[in-house]
Amino acid sequence: MPEGAENHLKLPDMNDMLTDLSGSLTDGPVNYKYKTKCTWLIEGYPNAVLRLRFNHFATECSWDHMYVYDGDSIYAPLIAVYSGLVVAETRANETVPEVVTTSGYALLHFFSDAAYNLTGFSIAYSMNSCPNNCSGHGRCSTANSVSGRVYCECDEYWKGEACDIPYCRDNCGSPGHGYCDLTGEKLCVCNDSWQGPDCSLSVPSTEAFWVLPSVKPSAQSLGRASHQALVHSGLMWVVGGYSFNYSNYHMVLNYNLESGTWDVVPVSSGPLYRYGHSLALYQDDIYMFGGKLEAKSANVTDELWVFNIPRRTWSPQKPAPPSPYALEGHSAHVVELADGEPVMLIFFGYSPIYSYSNKVQEYNISKCTC
Repeated sequence: MPEGAENHLKLPDMNDMLTDLSGSLTDGPVNYKYKTKCTWLIEGYPNAVLRLRFNHFATECSWDHMYVYDGDSIYAPLIAVYSGLVVAETRANETVPEVVTTSGYALLHFFSDAAYNLTGFSIAYSMNSCPNNCSGHGRCSTANSVSGRVYCECDEYWKGEACDIPYCRDNCGSPGHGYCDLTGEKLCVCNDSWQGPDCSLSVPSTEAFWVLPSVKPSAQSLGRASHQALVHSGLMWVVGGYSFNYSNYHMVLNYNLESGTWDVVPVSSGPLYRYGHSLALYQDDIYMFGGKLEAKSANVTDELWVFNIPRRTWSPQKPAPPSPYALEGHSAHVVELADGEPVMLIFFGYSPIYSYSNKVQEYNISKCTC
């Protein structure tokens, strides 16, 4: 497709190119061209759910990108960026992630540079369809939907938006290891000599295992990356992070480890949004240092902020000279020296001036000095 070309796909009207509520778009039968810029606009109707499935995707990593916007222009929320390889499904328990827009529109923009090209992409789309066709473990329905949108009604032993998560994996090793309890929290109940989410590990066991808790969302929590988290008095505190969508973004969240609920922590004033920073806990205070700011051009900072947990307030700290290095991607830990003085040690990180740092910086908490 030549530079600047645009495919305008209109749904659901029987218009230019399409007559169905589903279809696919691709870069073509061979490798995509160098220095390519292509844009596709999928138009449905307002507030309809549009699902994009990347069945094949292979571009030059970090240089050739596909951008997906939830709307009809580049000013709509950016919800996904793809570059590199999307691995094809080869096993039954694998699935290619779907990208979902809820505005009724999707704008896809592809850009490639002049250096290298690959086989490109094949992307299927569908309007108001169920996620992954309910994974073969349920049926698509609108029975209880207020908005008229379709959703999956899962079979007895399955859950999740796409009915792709079993309540009880491998039937809990029944009957010897345990059984699947579908009356309460719907999970495996293991016999005394077995443990783990699927009752596959003996008691005792030398193997560790992951457990996915049943999260009860009491506040909107959008995904984020390069954030930091720490635990204090039964709460996991999540601070900062990079997000594609800052319209519903909250700088501070906490997760109750006992009740399994997320909560937004309202703060009247405080630091600018950032990611790649560090967090360290001392008594009832969270020390946040550095990171990359979203709202400034010279955006790697040497700021030090303290969040007091009981008061839910931020306060900036001004260490005595010399100033610390501005860093992102570092880590920090609070330790006590031999004389009992608490210090925060800041390890390594990236500096826009000095590049990757091999230095350890020290901040004396009681004296406010670096």
